[in-house]
Amino acid sequence: MTIRLLLFTLSFNCMSLSAQTDSPFEAEIRAFEQSDMINKPAKGQILLYGSSTMAMWNSFQQDLAGYPVINRGFGGSQMSDAILYFDRVVVPLEPSWILLYEGDNDLTNGKKTPRRIFKDFKILMEQVRRKLPQTKVAVFSLRPSIARETTMPQQRKVNRRFKRYACWHRKRVFFIDATNPLLTPDRRPNPEFLHEDQLHLNAKGYEVWTKVTLDFLQKKVAKVLLDAP
Repeated sequence: MTIRLLLFTLSFNCMSLSAQTDSPFEAEIRAFEQSDMINKPAKGQILLYGSSTMAMWNSFQQDLAGYPVINRGFGGSQMSDAILYFDRVVVPLEPSWILLYEGDNDLTNGKKTPRRIFKDFKILMEQVRRKLPQTKVAVFSLRPSIARETTMPQQRKVNRRFKRYACWHRKRVFFIDATNPLLTPDRRPNPEFLHEDQLHLNAKGYEVWTKVTLDFLQKKVAKVLLDAP
């Protein structure tokens, strides 16, 4: 961990307590906490974590049947929110895997650069390394949508950084390409997979999302489980 990254992390942690009270997600996070107190989830599950693409995946249990999966997505979130609530949402669950989708809202709502998003991503990965050293992470590529088609060049930059990071940390971080399957032959967002708001995935879109997720789980997670002592 570089000195600059360490200082940024310390600064972020100092601001986090005051930021939580102002966050639009506080009620949602408290609902997660209360639910987990009433029905304590088993540890070691596969955690879906991130923004609305995860939060709106209502059929995830059926789609990923056979895998122990828990969903803690909260719509509208950015990578900085994933960092902010990591200790409260992720750490208590001690997941075996985190399947992460964040960064899309950062480009549009947060007006952040690909470099800034990647910087936040590295901070999140450092939290995983320090606090959940046995947990592996699979990060989804930012996906295309008609509503945000103008950000696709920036999305590609973020995706390249995600993929490169996964190559550098290939034993604990992985990259899932969910972009190409959602494009038309001429490389534009495919409206067939989008909700009428032209942003979120519809049922057909989640079929594609499920397929790329299952392909990954079958190739990587099963192998890890088989290799485990």
